[in-house]
Amino acid sequence: MKHLFLTVLLFFFVNFGFSQENNFRKDVDILHYTINLNITDFKNQEISGNTVVQLSPRKKNLKNITLELYKLNVDSVFIFDEKIKNFSYNSEIIEIPYNHDSSEGECCTKLTVYYHGHPKKDLSWGGFFFTDSSAYNIGIGMEADPVSFGRVWFPCIDDFEEKASFNFNITVPENYKAVCSGILVSDKKNTNNTQTWSWKLEQEVPVYLVSVAVGDYKEIKSVYKGIKRTIPVSLYMYPEDVANAKVSFSNLNKALRTFENDFGEYVWDRVGYVEVPFTSGAMEHVCNIAYPEYAVDSTLARETLMAHELSHHWFGNLVTCKTTEDMWLNEGWATYCEALFKEQVYGKEAFKDYVRKNHVKVLTQAHIFDKGYRAVYGIPHDYTYGTTVYDKGADVVHTLRGVLGDSLFFNSVTAYLKAFSYKSASTYEFRDFLTSYTKIPLDDFFETWVFTEGFPHFSVSDLNVSKAGKQYRADFTINQRLKARDFYGNNNILELYFVDDNINIIKKKVKMSGLSQNYSLLFDTKPLTILVDPEEKIADATVDNYKIFTDTANYDFRYTDFSILITKLEGKLLVQSIMNYITPSNSLSKKYEISKEKYWDIKGALNGKMNSEGTFYVNSNEQNLGVEFKDIVLLYRPDEFSEFIPIKTERYAYDAVQGIFIVKDLKFGQYVAATKK
Repeated sequence: MKHLFLTVLLFFFVNFGFSQENNFRKDVDILHYTINLNITDFKNQEISGNTVVQLSPRKKNLKNITLELYKLNVDSVFIFDEKIKNFSYNSEIIEIPYNHDSSEGECCTKLTVYYHGHPKKDLSWGGFFFTDSSAYNIGIGMEADPVSFGRVWFPCIDDFEEKASFNFNITVPENYKAVCSGILVSDKKNTNNTQTWSWKLEQEVPVYLVSVAVGDYKEIKSVYKGIKRTIPVSLYMYPEDVANAKVSFSNLNKALRTFENDFGEYVWDRVGYVEVPFTSGAMEHVCNIAYPEYAVDSTLARETLMAHELSHHWFGNLVTCKTTEDMWLNEGWATYCEALFKEQVYGKEAFKDYVRKNHVKVLTQAHIFDKGYRAVYGIPHDYTYGTTVYDKGADVVHTLRGVLGDSLFFNSVTAYLKAFSYKSASTYEFRDFLTSYTKIPLDDFFETWVFTEGFPHFSVSDLNVSKAGKQYRADFTINQRLKARDFYGNNNILELYFVDDNINIIKKKVKMSGLSQNYSLLFDTKPLTILVDPEEKIADATVDNYKIFTDTANYDFRYTDFSILITKLEGKLLVQSIMNYITPSNSLSKKYEISKEKYWDIKGALNGKMNSEGTFYVNSNEQNLGVEFKDIVLLYRPDEFSEFIPIKTERYAYDAVQGIFIVKDLKFGQYVAATKK
């Protein structure tokens, strides 16, 4: 699922029913649902019909069967063909006496519930919706507890772990279509100006992942040649949006190819999207993604939404997170899949920009939207669908990829999806599977990136290069500082680029633990500088960008608020711009109030001569200095052990809070915004 306003906070917590730990959800194993509904009463916005539940007791001599149904009217209940008179219903659960002798695992009890009424919406997001000409469900209720929200339209066991297969028989007005999860079995015209659409989903899924959508739809049919088979694709769109959809979904096959290549075959019977008049995003219902009409606009502006929902057919639909505390396994992975899709369609630089943009959002906004710095695992209910889960979750996935390397990352995740297919998995089960598969202990990684709030920050200092016979010895220190946490990660895998006097790059990997660690390495050529994680493979408290220049240039180091103008270059130049989202170390000053939010590291190596100037983009609100741009100065120091001092700049204000500083004679070192005390 991806909703438009991930940043909207859930101000009102409403407890719908019982927590996910209630025992009744463990009393029976639901095998199959057959949902028979009449959805023709658009005037009163009511549904009516019955659901047949086939189940197996999970314990001996079961006395009651409990199902969830939210604020509909229960007309009658049958077990087999026996009408049950003394059931109870409190608008949230149906408690049904079960007087049959049973043994654990016995198959199968058939229970039928007849019901009708006006199905409800969640107070925040999701539920069941009617318009004058459409009806559809969104399977999650963000304020509901549990958030799984199948119970708004049929009686069920409503959690992430209970999975079943489905049949749907939906009667609608003549000339309307009812589109459901799975594949179409039949379309029958009735004698009373109605039609009944029958669908089946043979794979077992939790109830929040199945759906119905009723409307005047036109089907756009195609096929996708997958890595193992040909898969039907159906887009059910409003007639006026058919032409738009062909453009907006033009990269759908590329998204499918991306995820099949990366994570294994698409296992579902069809690829399906259905257009709905929902205004806050989309929902990943199996084979029947509820897709908002505003995104079917004849552009590619929202194609990452298309890709995000599709990727849930691996992350969430195939393997479902076990609890809401594990939600990053669904949404963080789907958000990262957006970046993988961008990489496939638009190339490596587009991918890196997408990851950078996401990381900036995480560093600057997640703690605001989610009311504090939070770990991606164990998120409180109110922030289950917040920025931490989606965007920081994607950061964690990206970091895991960087630590494992592409081959091991994609192979191990593909194996995990296969091993847990049609099951639920917890974060701990995911960690343990990857550890077993890769033979790499991942406890430290999960403690650093998954189970702990805030961010580590890695930097290098004290580079000293000396001759060692015919070689050069580089002695240096790697430091780990902490942003919004008090936990130092151990066994961090860091990629280092050593840049020599010919501007060649020598790549090394080191393992780093604790506050700081000293290293000594030998090289055949003389290192001039060290870049830490230059390819941005880990999501620490920095955003990095580097480039090698061989000629004059005007280059923007994207998402680091810095650009360089090289007016003269004789030789070769490497420049790295690092935006650090942490207080500069050793930055106490008697004269200046120095920004605690961010500072620049402009690192480089030059073989020859150059003239250059640097432009630093400053927003006083982001610096949190409490002044307007006109009252800010730019300070400089060559390294972290020196004192920050003012540097000569040209200043240009965009408005009261934004502007630029231009440093005419750019030097390598650290720069920070400040104000006089």
